[in-house]
Amino acid sequence: MAGRRAFLVGGSSLALGGCWDTPCYERNARQKAFLDGLQALAKPALASNNPLRIEEAAKQSVALANKVGGFADWCGTLKTIEGNAQNVAITVEVGPQISLYAFNDWKLAMTGSAATMLADLFSTRSREAPPPGLSDQAITALKTFRLGERVKLGGRMGEIAGSGLFDVSRLFGKGEAENRQFLQSPRFVARIEALAAST
Repeated sequence: MAGRRAFLVGGSSLALGGCWDTPCYERNARQKAFLDGLQALAKPALASNNPLRIEEAAKQSVALANKVGGFADWCGTLKTIEGNAQNVAITVEVGPQISLYAFNDWKLAMTGSAATMLADLFSTRSREAPPPGLSDQAITALKTFRLGERVKLGGRMGEIAGSGLFDVSRLFGKGEAENRQFLQSPRFVARIEALAAST
């Protein structure tokens, strides 16, 4: 009887073992390397309580995102969808409290001095409108998802919606509290070119 009980307990332990799968954001090597890099920058800076070190870690986090460039088959959770098909904006969580933000309406997405600065940069670079942050394919796919759903995504980081402009707004005029908040839950602008249901 004791032997049978041990077998049943062992069997239930094995059955439960499948519940602790690797999180989806750790399955893509490039995505995991990016998340690990952010954590390596943020953790010691936040523990130091040194505002200069926190500011430097925030700057290095933005620089790390700039180096990612194009990405494919990243896994995330769809957190917000705002606007309509013309001015949609979405937030996708791609790691623990780490998210990507993509938008199609620059006026709605950027406010204050950041919006003015970007408008000036675009007017001096070309007469073309800023490129959309979500491709037509991504918007079409977006219509089939619900909030909280796990998605597979591809696109580009490091430039504001693929415009060739870096997200310098993160680096200027931020106080210690804002830099600390950014390190605790960073959000990066990205262009989302592909969205699909994650398996």
